[in-house]
Amino acid sequence: MPYNPNIPRDRYNNYGDREWTRLTRDGHGELLYHVHLDILNRHIKKADRVLEVGAGSGRFTKDIANMCAELTVADISSHQIEFNKNKMRELSLYEKIKGFHVLDMLDMKIFADASFDCVVCIGGAINYLLDREKDGVAELLRVLAPGGVLIAGAMSLIGSSLYFLNGVVQEKNLFGIEATRWVMETGVQDEEHYPVESKHYVHMMKSAELDDLFAAFPVTVLERSSAGLYTQAGDAAIENARGDKEMWELLIEKEIEFTKLPGTLDCGMNIIYVVRRNFA
Repeated sequence: MPYNPNIPRDRYNNYGDREWTRLTRDGHGELLYHVHLDILNRHIKKADRVLEVGAGSGRFTKDIANMCAELTVADISSHQIEFNKNKMRELSLYEKIKGFHVLDMLDMKIFADASFDCVVCIGGAINYLLDREKDGVAELLRVLAPGGVLIAGAMSLIGSSLYFLNGVVQEKNLFGIEATRWVMETGVQDEEHYPVESKHYVHMMKSAELDDLFAAFPVTVLERSSAGLYTQAGDAAIENARGDKEMWELLIEKEIEFTKLPGTLDCGMNIIYVVRRNFA
């Protein structure tokens, strides 16, 4: 199935405030938030010019704005960009943002080559690109200065299969075992093989696929991480731990630590790669 920008655009134009609350409304989201925040804090420098692609409602925009010298925000959804603007105004951060842009990450010609010291594209923007994944990474790296850092995230196939297994079983009853085998082997939810009612057509990825994707470019991988590892304990267990302040603080600490282990890379809900663009 070829990339269709209308799929992510329409999804997030109709997403309401769910993107803003996604990382705070439960323990599952909070674990994802803390792992990503830890990585951003360690790799974004105070003097950096940063581009945040797929910024959504601004859940991380509010943090990145205080980490760097200059932040530019972009998303394919006009609704999310307007929501982001409003949130930054509410938080007195609006003046810290150089610009807000509605654009497709495959076409960022508005930005010159090597315009940024750091590019952040976390969450799942890359998953929507399907057959255009390499083009998307090429464009992210084009606007990144040599020696600059790209922080890229993707939805995890294995982690998602673990967490949503009940839903996978239900969908097997709708689409049949061969459709289920297709999505579990390829990670691709598409209209032909896995026609979900939501039309959420994406390529959920394995770390080996991200390795292959970045191997095609002149980059050095600085860090690999999963995120949402303890999510696999189940919502009830996570919320029980979240109700105990000491336990929750320890769990966040260990989530950040354990998600860096090679054996856990595919087991969380997201996979995060930090790569440096090599000098020519």
